[in-house]
Amino acid sequence: MSGAGNTFIVADSRQLPPDADLGLLAPLICSEEQGHGGADGFMAIAPANNPSSPLDFTMLYFNRDGSTGMMCGNGGRCAVRFAADHGFVQNPDSITFSNAGVNYQARLTERGVLVRFPSPGLVRLHQSFVLFGTSQPYQFVDVGTPHAILFLEDLSGEQPTHLSELDVARWGEAVRHHEAFRPGGANANFVQATGDRSGILLRTFERGVEAETGACGTGAIASAIVAAGRYGLAESVAVTTTSGATLYVGFTVEEDSIQNVFLEGDATVMMTGELQLG
Repeated sequence: MSGAGNTFIVADSRQLPPDADLGLLAPLICSEEQGHGGADGFMAIAPANNPSSPLDFTMLYFNRDGSTGMMCGNGGRCAVRFAADHGFVQNPDSITFSNAGVNYQARLTERGVLVRFPSPGLVRLHQSFVLFGTSQPYQFVDVGTPHAILFLEDLSGEQPTHLSELDVARWGEAVRHHEAFRPGGANANFVQATGDRSGILLRTFERGVEAETGACGTGAIASAIVAAGRYGLAESVAVTTTSGATLYVGFTVEEDSIQNVFLEGDATVMMTGELQLG
C-alpha cells in the first residue's frame, strides 16, 4: 500500500503463524530485492480480542529494519484503509484502533483517510546543535515518533534556494544520528514554504528506513505545527511531500497547547499477493 508515497506491506495477522517473529520478517519482506521493489515498513492488522473493546483493530508496525514501538502516520492511514476493506471495521465514519499502546480515532474521507492524533508529547522550539562544524537552528516535536525540523533558509553554508536540490541523504543522516537525539535518534525533516506561502514543502529522512522516504505522516504533523507559526499559516496546513502527494494537517492552539491534531491524505492499494513463509 501507499500512503502519499510512503510504502508498506500490510497483512492480516489472522493469516500469519502465531509464532512468526515479525521483527525478523519485516526486513525480509520490505527488502528491495523482493518482487514488489521494497517498502518502508510492514504492518500486521489484528482484530480486537475483547468483544467489549471499543477498538476495531490493532496495528502492529515495524520499520524496514525491524524496529518497532513507534507510530507511523501514513502507516496508520493505510492500516485504516486495509481494515475497512477486510471486514475489521463496523462504521467507516467512526474507527478506533491502537498502536504501541495508544488509541487513535479515524474515518474514511473524500481525500482518503483521516486519523486523529493525541497532542504532541514534547515540543522544543528554537533549539540549536553543531552540524558539519557549524551551529544550526532546529525545532523538535514528538508526535509518537521524534522529529527534528530544519528550515531550508536557516541552513548555513551555500545551500540551494529550493528544497528539491538539498542533499537530504547527507544532511538527513547527520541529523538522524546526532548526539542531541541519543540514544534512539530522530527523524530529520527539511521544510520550505511553498511559493505562495499557502503550505509547506517537506522532505524527510526516516530512522528505521535509514533513507529519505516518499512521505512521512508524523513528520508532516510535526513540521506543520512549527511551520504554521513560522510562516503565519492557518491551523490547517497542506504539506507537499517528496512523492508529490499532498498531506493535510490540522490542529488548534489552546492555552499554549496543541490540540485536535489530525492527518489526512490518500491511502491506496498498489498491489496484492501471497506471502510464502517457510
